[in-house]
Amino acid sequence: MKSSKNVRRLLAVLAVGAMLVGTAAASSTITKKMIEVNYMGIKLVVDEVEVTPKDASGNVVEPFTSSGTTYLPVRAVANALGKEVTWDGDTRTVYIGKVPGAEENWMTKLPPYQLYRATAYDGSDRKRTFEVAGNAQTKGVVLEASWDQTFALWNTNGEYSSMTFTIGHMGAQKYDTVLEVYLDSDYSTEYALKWDGAPQTITVDLHNAPNVKLVVNNRDAEGAWGIYDISFS
Repeated sequence: MKSSKNVRRLLAVLAVGAMLVGTAAASSTITKKMIEVNYMGIKLVVDEVEVTPKDASGNVVEPFTSSGTTYLPVRAVANALGKEVTWDGDTRTVYIGKVPGAEENWMTKLPPYQLYRATAYDGSDRKRTFEVAGNAQTKGVVLEASWDQTFALWNTNGEYSSMTFTIGHMGAQKYDTVLEVYLDSDYSTEYALKWDGAPQTITVDLHNAPNVKLVVNNRDAEGAWGIYDISFS
């Protein structure tokens, strides 16, 4: 696990490096400065792993020094720390990790590793939706109609203690069923699913298992079950 001391040190350098884009802190104006920089083949190593800094297009970006300060590409170091980078052009702010007030999209952060007779929606296409209880959803998983089981499996790598989601019936067929939960391939628990019931929010205790699988043994040949508002903690 990365030490908080190293993270703070790297983020402090990044905060200084972010000034290099030419924006003045706490100012609405853009200023330009001519500076002298030194490229000397600086290497970036994070937790004993060498990192090749690259920009969003995949081009290598070389670190440099100026006036005794080393400047590192924000995106490269953030990625090495397992953090996402977000640029807010309106406030001229670089966010590393969570953006205050922003909804976390677990369908891109931790998408299902394996699907069987199921479909994933990551929210990237706002027109691509599925409907549960009259509400359109852009992020989640649809466990499709089948006379056999249908499932979605997430590789959680033992990093999370719980998973929360909402599940509801889709389609016109009137069949009740159960949602089975498997942790590391072992049966854990199950939940009754009523075709005419309201969508129910479920929190599953993962016990830091390496993976979790949600299974519906579906007798419904035309309906389906939609899972959305997925999160891990």
